[in-house]
Amino acid sequence: MLALKDAEVVAAGSTRNVYRHPDDPALLVKVIRPAAIEERFGSGAPWYKYKRRRYRHLIAYLREIREQIAVHAMGGHYPSYLQKIVGIVETDMGMGFAVEAVRGRDGNFAPTVAELIQQGRFDRPLQEKLDRFLDDLVASPVIVADLHLSNVVLGYTPEHGEHFVLIDGIGFKNVIPLERMSAYLNRWGKIRKASFFRATVAARIVRAAASPQLAPRTPVQLVPPRHS
Repeated sequence: MLALKDAEVVAAGSTRNVYRHPDDPALLVKVIRPAAIEERFGSGAPWYKYKRRRYRHLIAYLREIREQIAVHAMGGHYPSYLQKIVGIVETDMGMGFAVEAVRGRDGNFAPTVAELIQQGRFDRPLQEKLDRFLDDLVASPVIVADLHLSNVVLGYTPEHGEHFVLIDGIGFKNVIPLERMSAYLNRWGKIRKASFFRATVAARIVRAAASPQLAPRTPVQLVPPRHS
């Protein structure tokens, strides 16, 4: 059992905390916070999230595993645009989700798109990499629930070089899984999310450009989505 209760939280999402794996520096462990479990699956939760639901809060892990299996079933290799799942682990905070730590070229944890823009590092070459990432994501069978500036990071590997990776937010969350039932609806939904993501990036760049110390090194001209 991994002891994480007193460990440093290296990142936090809407429902989960992320910790370094105490025995393997190449891994991270995601654990659902107790407060989030009570809020979303306790007695006051909506009927479809009631505490007697079979998987309860752990449905989040099942969603992610399903999507990565779907990708493997289609291509047979691990995609560079998704964070690699290693497995389920036992922790002193309940079941944890072990994933490969995405790191940047400098060896530190990979920066998010939001951080890249804030630091003035989001230039034209990174925009082109982001476009490829979004194209790959739209073309994939993956169902994307959330796509925002804080769950897309710029990782680096010798095999792929610098590339963007989605580290959270995959899997269907609706009561009726329309995206899982229809590849067309899944693709259409991802096109909309990609368009909104590009617009959000553009707006954030404009805000950063208003502060000279945050301006990108190379001006970026965002292109509209190339899908129809």
